[in-house]
Amino acid sequence: MRAKLKTFGIPIVFILLLIGALFFHQLLNVKQQPDPDWSRSIPLGYTSEERPLVFYNGEGLFLASNGKVDQFSFDESLNPNKEGSLNISVTRGKPFWTDGNKIIQVKSDQLISSDGTGDKTIDNNVTGISTSSNTIYYWKQEVLYSLSPADLSSKEVYRFPDEVLDAYVENDGSAVVQIKQDDTHAHLYYLDEELQLVKQPFAVVKTATNHHINGLSFIKENNQLTLLYNEEMRAQGTLSYKIWKLETPMSDIGTSIIKPAQVAFTNDQSGFKLESPRSVQFADIDGKRSILFTSESHKVGGQNTISLYVAPFSESNQFVATPISTSKHFTYSPLQISDQEIAWLDYGGDYYELFGASQDEKAIVKSTEWSKRSVKEALNNSVLMLFSSLVTILVSFYWVLPSLFVLILLYMFKPNMFEKEEINWVEYASIILFILMPLTFISKAMGDYFYFSAPGYLTFTGSEYVLLAIISILTALLWKVGRDPDWGTFGGVFYFMGIYILLYVTSIGPYIFNLF
Repeated sequence: MRAKLKTFGIPIVFILLLIGALFFHQLLNVKQQPDPDWSRSIPLGYTSEERPLVFYNGEGLFLASNGKVDQFSFDESLNPNKEGSLNISVTRGKPFWTDGNKIIQVKSDQLISSDGTGDKTIDNNVTGISTSSNTIYYWKQEVLYSLSPADLSSKEVYRFPDEVLDAYVENDGSAVVQIKQDDTHAHLYYLDEELQLVKQPFAVVKTATNHHINGLSFIKENNQLTLLYNEEMRAQGTLSYKIWKLETPMSDIGTSIIKPAQVAFTNDQSGFKLESPRSVQFADIDGKRSILFTSESHKVGGQNTISLYVAPFSESNQFVATPISTSKHFTYSPLQISDQEIAWLDYGGDYYELFGASQDEKAIVKSTEWSKRSVKEALNNSVLMLFSSLVTILVSFYWVLPSLFVLILLYMFKPNMFEKEEINWVEYASIILFILMPLTFISKAMGDYFYFSAPGYLTFTGSEYVLLAIISILTALLWKVGRDPDWGTFGGVFYFMGIYILLYVTSIGPYIFNLF
C-alpha cells in the first residue's frame, strides 16, 4: 500500500495542485474587467425563450416577446427597474414604436395602434415600418410616409422609382432609405430631418439572399455624411460578415455613386484581427464618438462567443477595438442606454438574457464581486480547458515513438540487457530521448493564444524552455521516488512518460488549444 502511494499518490497530488491552480486562475479571470473603464457584464433581470424585439425611447427600454412588451428603466449604476408590461403581441421580425402606453406596429399589412383595450387601424396595405424614439416612417411599396405618434396623422414624404426595402432612421428624423434597384441590388437615398429628400441615390448595396446588407448606422458631422453598414454572406452553409464604410460631403450627396471601403478591427488586448464583425452602430461613449459592434471573442473558452466591442471613431478604415462584454454566448441587439451604459441580449442556445455594462464606479465594483454565477463560470471554464488539453495528449503521442522504437529494436537484438534488475543505461537513454521530443512542439504549443490566455507565471521570457526543464526535473524526481524496483525497463520508461505527459497537459496544456 505504501509503495502504491509513492508510485501513484504523489504524482496525483501534483496533478491535482496544477488543476487547482488552473481553477484559481479562472476565478481571478471572472473578476477581471474586460477593460479598466468598463464593468463586467451585469445580468439585468430579463430572460426569454423567444428572441425579443428591442426598442429604446431615451427613457425606457422595451422588450417585446411571448405576447407582451416589458418596460425597464435603469439608474446611474445600471440597476434595473421593471416599470410594467403591456399584454400586446408584437409582430416578430418587424420594428415597433411605443411610449409605454400604446404600441404602433405593422400587423397583417395594416399599420395599427394598440393600447391594451383594442386596435386602431391607421393605414392599410403597408409593406414596412422603421422607428426611432421620436420618428416613425412606414411605406406602401414605393411610397414613403411619416407618422406622428402623438395624433397618429400621416403624410406622404416621397414616391420612389421602385419599392422601398428599408429605412434607417435617426432620432432627429433624418434617414437613409433603401430602394430596390434589381433582384440583387438596392440604391441608398438620403432624407434630412426636414423631410427634404435628395432625389438621386448616392450608393449601391447588395440585397441577394446569400449576400446582402444587414443593418446600417450613420452620422452627420462637419458637413460630412458617414455611414457604416453590415453585410451578411452565406457560402456553402457558412455565414460570414463584413462592415463597410461610406463617406461623402453633405453637398455632394446624390451627385455620384460612392464606392464603399471595407472596415477592419483589431483587438487592443490581443493584437489579433477581429473576424466577421457585425451589428455595427455609431455611439457616443463618455462624450466621444465611437463605433459599437459585435465580433468573435478572443477570450479563453470563447471560440464560439460573439462579444461586444467599442472602438474610437476616426477618419481611418482601420480601428483598434476594446471588448466591453464578458457574457459567454452570442451577443444580439447592442443598444446604448446612456453615454456610460450599454445593454444587449445574450443567447445561450435555449434562451435570451438581457445584460449590460457600465462605466459607473458602483457598477464596476458590483460586477467584480464573486458570486455563485461567477464561481460556476470559473468552474465551467476550467473543465472546458481541461477537455481542450486532452487534445494535447493525442498530439503528444508521437513523443513516445522514438523511445519505443529504440526499446523494441534493442529488445529484439539484445534481449539480455532487459534482464538486469537495476535501472540500466537503456532506460536512461530512452527517457532522455523522450525529454527531447517536446522541444519539437514548442513553436506550435506556445504560440499567440498561449501568451494571450496563460497566467503570468507561465509566460515570462524564455518560459517555453524553462517550463519544459521544470517538468522534466519534477518528473525525474517523481520517477526516482515512485518507480517500482520490480518493474522492467519498459515499465520504468513508460512510467516516466506517463507522469511527464500528465504534468504537461495539466500545467501548459489547458492554454494551448481553444476548442470551445
